[in-house]
Amino acid sequence: MKIKHLLFACIGALALHACSSDEEILNTSNEVAGEVVATSVNLVVPVGCREIRVDYPTASGIESLTANISPVAKVTPGRDVSPFTNTTVNIVSPVDTYVNVYDEDGNPLVENYPILATSSRVVQVPAGTITLPEDAVKEYVTSDGPFTFYHSSGVVMFDDSWPNSYTNDGDFNDVVIDYDIEAKTVDMNVAPNQSWRECIKVVMHLRAVGGGYPKFAGLALEGLDTKYIDSYECTMTIGNWNTNLPGGKRINGNVDMTGTNPVITFDGFNWLITTGPLTAEYVNSKTGQTQKLNPTDGQSRFYNVCPGFINTGGDLFTLTVIFRGKDRSTISKEEGDAMISNFINSVMDTESQNFYIGVTNDFIDVREIHMKGYKPTAAYTKYDEHVASASLTMDASTTYSEKNGYVWGFKTPVMTRHAWEKISFYKAYPEYTAWVTSKGATNANWYKNPDVTKICDWW
Repeated sequence: MKIKHLLFACIGALALHACSSDEEILNTSNEVAGEVVATSVNLVVPVGCREIRVDYPTASGIESLTANISPVAKVTPGRDVSPFTNTTVNIVSPVDTYVNVYDEDGNPLVENYPILATSSRVVQVPAGTITLPEDAVKEYVTSDGPFTFYHSSGVVMFDDSWPNSYTNDGDFNDVVIDYDIEAKTVDMNVAPNQSWRECIKVVMHLRAVGGGYPKFAGLALEGLDTKYIDSYECTMTIGNWNTNLPGGKRINGNVDMTGTNPVITFDGFNWLITTGPLTAEYVNSKTGQTQKLNPTDGQSRFYNVCPGFINTGGDLFTLTVIFRGKDRSTISKEEGDAMISNFINSVMDTESQNFYIGVTNDFIDVREIHMKGYKPTAAYTKYDEHVASASLTMDASTTYSEKNGYVWGFKTPVMTRHAWEKISFYKAYPEYTAWVTSKGATNANWYKNPDVTKICDWW
């Protein structure tokens, strides 16, 4: 198969042009005569990056081209953005192929990204326009036969004191959840009868509850459109399989499909830190042995935050939600393409994943605490009222942010460990303060340099 045109064209901040003629793309299968469809990839370009390299397969091996980024990626003064410049690259080919994109230091920006000749979807990897610390969240793509899996994963940590002091407690272990969000797609050219398997799978593990005020945690999947969801299932387990929950389903999972986008909630936290779970037992999925659900010192009663009382080697409450897409063999190609585009975007655009907690106490109404730059859900109507009553000066232009950049929740990479109870997160991770107050411009690797005496053991 001879390819007459292979064009990588960059729009916006990046000028990139390359043309390859009479070269055969490897592993291609879907040439459409006279038809060229662009697929857009939103690159996340590190601060200071001056050049990218694009690799793509040909009959003679992997070919590379480079292009300068002008202007150099930087933070726009006065804007609340993560330290990246968004650059859209249009990759145009009449046949299926894939590309790898690297920055000037060889760090991957996009790996094994499939470019489908007949695709019109736009994938963001990720948008990088809201806030901190989307740069720390891992996105990746894998494949298995006709199936492609798009993932984003991380850990969310919250402090429950908003809208008041961010240092009064400041341990950010009041709710800790790790998560993985996956979009599963099918190559219709290879396995058209398997499209019914396409879905979005969300897995959340409740790692710790270190506060008495949080009642639930939520995830608003703002990038996922409910109109493409044919059905869903929601399962709560101990570990990834055991449905024999201690004390019954006192920790619950719920899905709200009434709006444009699904909202998942993970509740029952009050039960977890009361005396009931102190004697509750379950069967450990790794050892097969019966053990206590919540080892505790009997005073704080909190879950997985007190030294010497971590559920070491134990299972975590796990909420799994699977949203099944429409069978593409039963709908039009245009609707099917739009559905797959929406599924992929909802995973790879991490800024459409709006995590939050719901808290209440004796001094203030029930309130939602979101991460910096994210919006409250429609169910929470008192954001402005609670900001007005805060003891701090809040950033008037950015939700859930103190004027100097301090926050009450953030995302970190999967293996980031939370602080012990009553240990300041600012001391547990000494570089965190500089990172958050610079709005991400400095100390981007703060989570790699903890004071190990102040963070939890592995669970």
